[in-house]
Amino acid sequence: MIDLLNLTFQGNPALRSQAQLVQASQAEIRGANWQFFPTPSVSVEQVNASQNDSSYNSKDGRVLTLRLQQPLWTGGRLTAGVGRAEAGMAAAQAQMEETRQQLALRTIQAWGEWKAGQQKLAALRGSVQTHQRLVALIQRRIDGGVSALADEVLAQGRLEQTLADAMAAQSQLTAALAKLESLTGQRVADEQVGAYSVSAVEPVGQLAPLLDNAWMNSPTAMKLRAQVRQQELDVEIRKAQLLPEVYARAEHQQGSFTSFGPSSANRFFIGLSATPGAGLSALSGVDAAVARLQSFQSELDATRRSLIEQVSLEHVSALTQAQRRVSLRSGLSSTQAMVDSWDRQFLAGRKTWVEVMNAARELAQAQTALAEVEVGYVVATWRLAVLAEGVPAIISGLGAPIQATPASNPTRP
Repeated sequence: MIDLLNLTFQGNPALRSQAQLVQASQAEIRGANWQFFPTPSVSVEQVNASQNDSSYNSKDGRVLTLRLQQPLWTGGRLTAGVGRAEAGMAAAQAQMEETRQQLALRTIQAWGEWKAGQQKLAALRGSVQTHQRLVALIQRRIDGGVSALADEVLAQGRLEQTLADAMAAQSQLTAALAKLESLTGQRVADEQVGAYSVSAVEPVGQLAPLLDNAWMNSPTAMKLRAQVRQQELDVEIRKAQLLPEVYARAEHQQGSFTSFGPSSANRFFIGLSATPGAGLSALSGVDAAVARLQSFQSELDATRRSLIEQVSLEHVSALTQAQRRVSLRSGLSSTQAMVDSWDRQFLAGRKTWVEVMNAARELAQAQTALAEVEVGYVVATWRLAVLAEGVPAIISGLGAPIQATPASNPTRP
């Protein structure tokens, strides 16, 4: 199964998209760190003033100004900006792991549908051969005047029904292969899928520790926790925007509008600026950020409940399938013995033809039911393992989780 999962992950466009988002988050972290550095600016102005304009002694002057402004105190806005960018990267990485988990669950489910279809088809093909043998048997008895024509009609009807069931199993097999091809992005055949050796992940374990592990390793929960952190820092940023910013600025000016001839000057400033926005819009922005924070916190709680339900259902399914397969294995042996016995008893005149046909149908039903339960148990244990342990733990040693290289931060002053 691990090889099949790795095949799904290789070159998957959804994972490539998420990896690019992680790279974008890295760039945002670098950009947030650069906000601690001075901001350079340059301006060139030229004036053509009227003769009677007393504000400009130089009537046709040009002024070049170079500025370098360094923030000294921003009320925590810059630090919160870096933290918000880092939380954004954590959310992007968790989103990528969430995509991997969903792909893993879909791949496991598609494999289960293929395996169940394969085993059901094998059982039904065997049942078709059994019914063909019974049709030939009853035809010989009719030709010999031993059995009635109605017995052949019944046998032909059961044969046609079994052929229809086999066609349905073949359709299930084809549909499962199509799903696997869509997930892996490659053409796959029955032989290729059959080459992957898959057994159940045992033991299943107790529910309580599985729930704890699932919540701790859940990429969806990690993503939401990172988004909650993002919103907390967004609230801090919006509150900091209500406060003034203290800055230092250095200027170099060449030229002057107020005097003739070449001139240059250097200046140094300590300033205080505040841009709270129009009216009470900044306060409204804080309220909006707080509301979004509460929304993500509620979504995190809803995700926990949904995960508890999902893991609980998979756990019940695994335990139930384990119990059912024991019963079905025992029942299949009994049904097979009954079919062999009733064939002989029919020839001896102690069983009716209807009983023989019913026994053949029950054998096919027992075989297909066991196939579904056997595969269902394997699928449930794998899905439970993916949910509880996480994809990185499942494929450890055969493939590390896809993630981008950590961002390198510029040195802060």
